[in-house]
Amino acid sequence: MRSSHRAGPAAALLAALIALGPALAGCSSDSADSSDGPAADRASTSASATASSGGGDTTVTYDATAAPGSDLMQRTADRLRARAKAFGLAGALIAVHGSTITAQTPGDAADKLRRMAATAELLFRPVLTPSRSTPPDLRKRYDALQCAAPSSATPSSTGTPAAVKPVAADQPTVGCDRTTGMKYLMGPAELDGSEVKSAKAQLDSQSHEWTVMLDFTPAGRTAFARSTARLAQLVSPGNQLAMVLDGTIISAPSVQSAITGGQAQIAGDFKQADAESLAALLTGGALPIPLVVKDVTKD
Repeated sequence: MRSSHRAGPAAALLAALIALGPALAGCSSDSADSSDGPAADRASTSASATASSGGGDTTVTYDATAAPGSDLMQRTADRLRARAKAFGLAGALIAVHGSTITAQTPGDAADKLRRMAATAELLFRPVLTPSRSTPPDLRKRYDALQCAAPSSATPSSTGTPAAVKPVAADQPTVGCDRTTGMKYLMGPAELDGSEVKSAKAQLDSQSHEWTVMLDFTPAGRTAFARSTARLAQLVSPGNQLAMVLDGTIISAPSVQSAITGGQAQIAGDFKQADAESLAALLTGGALPIPLVVKDVTKD
């Protein structure tokens, strides 16, 4: 299963998602500060992928968007450490302070540290055909949704040209594909990013385009095979499977046959850096707690 995208909008979407992060309100503070020791907080990486030179350190402060417990904050910090390694940030120091997390790394790494704040919740939702059986409220939302044409689509804090309230993964929803301008009615997620074992950016030998290859866990492989087998029997648009990242459709390819190999490919004429960033976010999985970037300083 492979999707076709044009270069500009796909790259713009990725940049918007990972730079802006979730736009949720309601931060609260925790009076009990907690931080890990430097040895546990240092993320190792290969010598070929290091933070940009320039001297000094870059520090980013992330705020939790809800009132989390200390266990969830520590799990979120652990996820950020894994992302720092994947982003090539040598010696990144991640520490928890109540309801905030700081990330400090040598050199000028503000852009990468901002990107690390993306929730990166990946859902695989089947595309539905609007019909008389569609629940009235859902059909109303679908009819009212306005999606921008690809040429006029611009990054926004909502992630789509029209405001779409986030819904639980087990509920149907609507959404816009920023690269095509199409709007979709989608069913409950049939699998999610927790069932992705790894994601890798690679250059397609035939198209010579940068893509992101997903490898599923055994459970994910079974769920993906079952989902694609069912969708392959349907007519368009019911045979499409939407890949939704943080509430925005990044791909909605048609399924021609059951996919049993345990892999899926996201193609979008990505630049190498965009593909690598997306792969890094998906490999570590979604953040347990959504974060927003509160402050960026360069020492």
